[in-house]
Amino acid sequence: MQRSTSFDVARLAGVSRATVSYVLNGRTDQSISEATRQRVLQAAQQLEYVPNAASRALRIGSSKLVMLVNSGIPWSTNVSDLEDHLTSLVSDSGRSLVVWRRQGPQDLARTLSNLEPAVVISQDLLSERERELLTRLHIPLVEVDIAFPGTDLPARLQFEHLQAYGHERIGYLTTSEPELQRFAAPRTAAFRAACIALGLPEPVVGTVPGGLSVAADDVAELLRTWTAGERPVTAVACFNDVHAAVCLAAAQRVGLWVPYDLAVIGLDDDIFAPITAPPLTTIRLDNRKFAEHLWASAAHQLGIGPAPRPFHPSAHLVERSSVRPD
Repeated sequence: MQRSTSFDVARLAGVSRATVSYVLNGRTDQSISEATRQRVLQAAQQLEYVPNAASRALRIGSSKLVMLVNSGIPWSTNVSDLEDHLTSLVSDSGRSLVVWRRQGPQDLARTLSNLEPAVVISQDLLSERERELLTRLHIPLVEVDIAFPGTDLPARLQFEHLQAYGHERIGYLTTSEPELQRFAAPRTAAFRAACIALGLPEPVVGTVPGGLSVAADDVAELLRTWTAGERPVTAVACFNDVHAAVCLAAAQRVGLWVPYDLAVIGLDDDIFAPITAPPLTTIRLDNRKFAEHLWASAAHQLGIGPAPRPFHPSAHLVERSSVRPD
């Protein structure tokens, strides 16, 4: 598909190219009616017109910017580690990494009018319309859904560690937040599959609202239910370390002594994991390795590196005091 020009916008809006330039560049020194301005903006949106900053990026190899697209992934140690290492790798190539937080489906065209990326790395799957825009502008795309690499491995490590200490009746604590389901749903499914594969009952799954802020009262109510009766839950695996930290606090609130009455294991090895009470046993993902794979893919797209090898995620157990009794 051929890229739209300012002439196309002017023709569709029924104005001059100078008027298009004045409107799209936000000029206030020209007398342009609001109706005309809106007509130009609507025409530009309809044609997916991208102004000159992106046109300059069409000179392949001229830009030294690498754009990393973040589609609403919440901050965590994982995200920080990945971005820091990717920044270093890009810098070593004589380029600069720009992290752009995508807010909506129309944002990419607007952003490309101000940035000139040599390549775009997306941590989420873009829309077909966005892919077509990048293709039309001859901007290479590296597209990886960050929610899925290594999903099965950390869940299996969580389960195997709890099983090693004799836990068979296990609860799984996750989030009900819609925007986090791209991470939560695969992790929950993987933990269920690990239980079934080793012949144990499926975990008792509990969901609570909240992403970075989870109410301890909500988790405490779950723990009261799970630990009552003849077959109480003796261990809880958590969707991430935020939920695990709240689970530790909730256990104390309902009179459960971790790890003797209840074992708790998290996932992510977030920055606060060593200082919870007790220190949190968790699973750490190898985010540096993932960053290296992303940059190898981008470098190949830029013609400065070989095709990357298939990505094989890795993770390891970080054992502290919330599972292993002293």
